[in-house]
Amino acid sequence: MTIQNSESRLLPGNFSNRYSATTPEMHNTTESHLFHRQSDSSKSLTSPSELQDVNSSPMRSFLTSEQLVKMSFYDRLKYYLPCFSWLPDYTLKKFGGDMIAGITLASFQIPLALSYATSLAHVEPLCGLYSLAITPFVYCVFGSVPQMIVGPESAISLVVGQAVEKLVTHNEKVGTINISVVVTFLSGAILLIFGITRLGFLGNILSRALLRGFISSVGLVMVINSLITELKLTKLLATVPEHYHTPFEKVQFLFKYGPENLHKPTAILSLCSFIILMTLRFLKKKLMKRYKSVIFFPEILLIVISSLIISVNFNLKKDFDISMLGDFSTSGFDKLNNPLGKDNRSLCHELLSVGLMCAILGFFESTTASKSLGTIYDLTISSNRELVALGSMNLVGSLFGALPSFGGYGRSKINALSGAQTVMSGACMGLITLFTIKFLLPVIHYTPLCILSVITTVVGLSLLEEAPSDIRFHIRCHGYNELIIFTLIFVTTIIHSVEAGISVGCIYSIGSIIKHSAQSRIQILTRVIGTNQFVPVDGYYPGLKTIDLRESSALEELDDSTLIVKIPEPLTFTNTEDLKERLNRLERFRSVRIHPGRRPLHNRENIKYVIFELGGMTSMDSSAAQILKEIIKTYKKRSVNVYFCKVSSNLQIRTRLHDAGIDSMIVRPSYSVESIDINTPSFPLPYFGNVSDALSSIQLANPHGLHMMERSSSSSFVTATLFP
Repeated sequence: MTIQNSESRLLPGNFSNRYSATTPEMHNTTESHLFHRQSDSSKSLTSPSELQDVNSSPMRSFLTSEQLVKMSFYDRLKYYLPCFSWLPDYTLKKFGGDMIAGITLASFQIPLALSYATSLAHVEPLCGLYSLAITPFVYCVFGSVPQMIVGPESAISLVVGQAVEKLVTHNEKVGTINISVVVTFLSGAILLIFGITRLGFLGNILSRALLRGFISSVGLVMVINSLITELKLTKLLATVPEHYHTPFEKVQFLFKYGPENLHKPTAILSLCSFIILMTLRFLKKKLMKRYKSVIFFPEILLIVISSLIISVNFNLKKDFDISMLGDFSTSGFDKLNNPLGKDNRSLCHELLSVGLMCAILGFFESTTASKSLGTIYDLTISSNRELVALGSMNLVGSLFGALPSFGGYGRSKINALSGAQTVMSGACMGLITLFTIKFLLPVIHYTPLCILSVITTVVGLSLLEEAPSDIRFHIRCHGYNELIIFTLIFVTTIIHSVEAGISVGCIYSIGSIIKHSAQSRIQILTRVIGTNQFVPVDGYYPGLKTIDLRESSALEELDDSTLIVKIPEPLTFTNTEDLKERLNRLERFRSVRIHPGRRPLHNRENIKYVIFELGGMTSMDSSAAQILKEIIKTYKKRSVNVYFCKVSSNLQIRTRLHDAGIDSMIVRPSYSVESIDINTPSFPLPYFGNVSDALSSIQLANPHGLHMMERSSSSSFVTATLFP
């Protein structure tokens, strides 16, 4: 005959069960009683060590012999080098789709790369072009998201630009290409280390509100910085006696010097280009609802080509003194750069924080893009593999002096809509960019700088577009924490710098996570009248419509001698100390929502029974077990009987409770089976199956000591407690 544990509470049908409770004093045995001895037909386990042996066996892991066979070398190779998963099936038809997508992307990504390099990062234009040309080839080998397109990003370029401004202002001998090499190398090395050590989960600490606040502030900073070039005030900014470095200071500079010193031809060309570009984008959005193919219209490329034609035909440089991109330097790009060379090693210390910032931002932006694409196209995305891919491609890119390169959702979505089949579409875009570098640099020479700044302005405004809807959403949902972090990052970035904004945001997010994990979420339970259902007192209101459209009933209130506490979460060293304080508050107020400074509403000394409902405690570390034991010891000193119910069947939890000696300190149930043999013994079990069993045990032990008080449907327990 097999006696099942209290979790199932089932006995053989031809027997009747008698239910009683036993206190620790009634059992002087040190046996665990986690499981009970069964008949000879099944194996008996009487110690946690035996349980561990079974738990570690193949049968316990539910794996078949085929599943336990080691992976082949080729399977492992496909996992670590994803290119081998699509190369064997690659066809000419797929290449055609990838080539069309690559041409579509290059038509607007090349002007953007030039714009980011000159207007945001303040480095040589080739840094932006090589970032777009080289890194997609590396991502082809290590990348696992077929639609992902990597290249320079606006926010990361802006971070690099602020570092360039700071270093070049204090030391003119520092080359901008050296700064680009070091920042890209550091960000790549950091990401690669994170990927190898499997730290992909760190992306979860950055909330959507943090990203939205940062992206919105970056958009505004891009607009402010671009205005200086669009009005041709760059030289004046460098020569004025005052120092204007932060975005807020640059706004002051524009108001102070802009009206009197702006260059009218440059300003007119910038304004006309801006109006045309915004009009084209507006019409494009309208027409896309009816004609999906309109998304491929390259309005940015159209503006750049038009400005080139106007620049050559009307000689804008000579006749109107409009600044051109010109013959930019190609020195330093004719050979591979050594990121750890003598000239670059001295910059590593100064640029470490910048590299870390670029790595964090780039990883988060790429992760957001990859997860969004994974949701749309039903892909399985590994953050750790993406970290390795991003790190590897930036390490290679640093050898060419490229800007940090990361994945972007907008261009990746266009890539997918353009017919891309694999990551080869990015390589096709890279080939076209290399062709541009090799043969079209003399044409790019005539591009007006203000046109590239206008492109940056339009991109910056697009980053601001989603902020109002997000703010309205959080206001409507009372998401004050999200609004605080959004405002904090936005204001800090505008007043100080991009690095300061993201640093403050990360610190605030980490602090919020620590606070959340350190707070105990214990609840006091009571029974719904007429049911065997126990619900949390806080937040329960009678009369609410339930899922079956019936009104919820009022609650019963236990008398002062009994406290039912639910622990709905894993217990760790971070939240168990808070558990002690909240238990004390529950004893005094029967609610955790009442301010602890208020006069107690209940006498703690009246409590004689405490029932812990542990169904949500899915894990527990050793420190938590130690503190939990101290809590129970305190109750025992006050002659309070402690009951555990709905304890998880997880072996680690039960073994830890046994090893800590907790299961010998609590009241344990006892099922006795009445069979033909009158001498059949009782089988003591460690824990109760549910709260009702524990209450039944208390009633059997003290028939006159437990009473229920029904509250009317118009007055809930919460109302009576909070507003007596």
